[in-house]
This record gives sequence, structure tokens and C-alpha cells, in this order.
Amino acid sequence: MRPARMWIAAILLAFLTGACGGPAWPEAGHGPSAIELTATQRHLADELVSLFEHGDPDPHYAAVEALGDGRGYTCGTIGFTTSSTEVRTIVEAYDAEAPGSRLARHLPRLRELADAGSADTAGLPGFAEDWAAAATDPKFRAEQDRLTDRLAFGPALADAHRLGLRTPLGVAVLYDSAVQHGTDDDPDGLPALITRATQRAGGTPATGVDEQDWLGEFLDVRAETLRNPHDKDSREAWAESVDRVDALRDLVDNDRYGLEPPVKFTLDGDDQELR
Repeated sequence: MRPARMWIAAILLAFLTGACGGPAWPEAGHGPSAIELTATQRHLADELVSLFEHGDPDPHYAAVEALGDGRGYTCGTIGFTTSSTEVRTIVEAYDAEAPGSRLARHLPRLRELADAGSADTAGLPGFAEDWAAAATDPKFRAEQDRLTDRLAFGPALADAHRLGLRTPLGVAVLYDSAVQHGTDDDPDGLPALITRATQRAGGTPATGVDEQDWLGEFLDVRAETLRNPHDKDSREAWAESVDRVDALRDLVDNDRYGLEPPVKFTLDGDDQELR
């Protein structure tokens, strides 16, 4: 090959592989998307969420903490709460799978708390230890994974399809938002964030808006909500978590939309790398 042709070929290869700046994002389409995550991409999305929730990419099935955010105990991989039906649902399902576990003794109180929407953590002696003991059982971990799919990942993926998002990173952004904000119809929930972002962007990728631009607007809305949520009980804890939005913005701005390993970004000033 002649030198000139070699030079042109090298430039073309660099462009196609992203060596000359980040690769181009998929063009906006019209209508819903059919994006799905590979097993590797889903694993990396789960690692992102775990890193944001626990400071560690490995899943924290045994975690139990009272955050003082009006939600009682926050438990497990994505922060299931005792003030909602989440923890009760996991324990009931696990008791059906493995009757007689130490967690079963807490079911009457967990049902009371869930029915009342109470943030009270009294009346659960030994709960944290019993939850941690159950977390060594693959059946218990599977129940947490199933509820994660139903409460967070499934709704996020459905929203990604509806909005016309065509990148794994777009799905991961919505997934992490569903974990932290929930998917209920309240002013701090994922549906409200999507509505506000769409208004600012003048549409969605399904209507021709560039996905990178839409995600930028969405992350702006999310950061504003974390700094000043409508739920006053969340304000202190959420204000301290804006760095997770900054980390996602780092990925968006640096064209890491494929969510392929290694995933490199900055979180709270520290370099991170997920594989």
C-alpha cells in the first residue's frame, strides 16, 4: 500500500474506532426503540447502581441501614425500604421459598409498617442480623433480584423504549434514577423527571431529539431535584448524592454510550473503572 493510502486508511480506522474523539451517538429515530442490554451491559449497569448506593460495585444483599430519610430501614442491593411494601414483599416471598427462616418472625411488624407507610424502626429487634443471615442464601438474593427487575430495571427499560432511547447508557441512566427516585407519580419520581426533561428538550429521541442532548437535560433536572426535592425528608440525604448524577454526566459527555468494559468515569473526584 502506498504511503498516502496508508495514511488515509489510518485516519479512517481511527475515526471508526473513536481514536479521533468519541464515536458518534446513534442518530435519533422516530417512534419507540427496541433497545436491550447484553448480559455484560446489564452487569455494568448493576455495578454502577451498587457503586452509587453502597460505594462498592459488588451487590450488597446484606445491607441494612437507617438513613433518617423518612423511609425506615433501607435494605439490600437497591435500598428496599420498610416504610413501603418492598421489604415485606421480599421477606414474604423468601418465607414461601424457605419456611422457618429467622426473618419470618419480623413479618407481622413489617406488615404493620408497610400498611401505615411508617418510617418507624422500633419493634424489629435483631432484624438487621436476620436480614444479613438470610443474605447468604441464594434464594434470598434471587428474591431481591426479582424485585429489582420489577420495581426499577423493568420500568426503566420500558421508559427507554417509549422515549426512543437507543443506547445502553440511556437505559442505565433511567435505571439508576428509578432506583433512587422511584417510579411513582410524585414530583420527585422518575415519571416527573422525564416529563420535565422532555419539556426542556422540546421532545424526546422518539420525536427526533438527539439522545445525548435529552440525557443532558434529564440529568440537569435530576440534579436540581436532588438538591431541592419536594419530599422534605429526603433533602439532606439527596443533597449529598448529586455526585452520582455528575458521574453519569461524565459518561454521557465522554460518549460512553455503549456501556462496554472498561467503563471509566469520575465519582466525587475519584477515578473509577468498572469491568
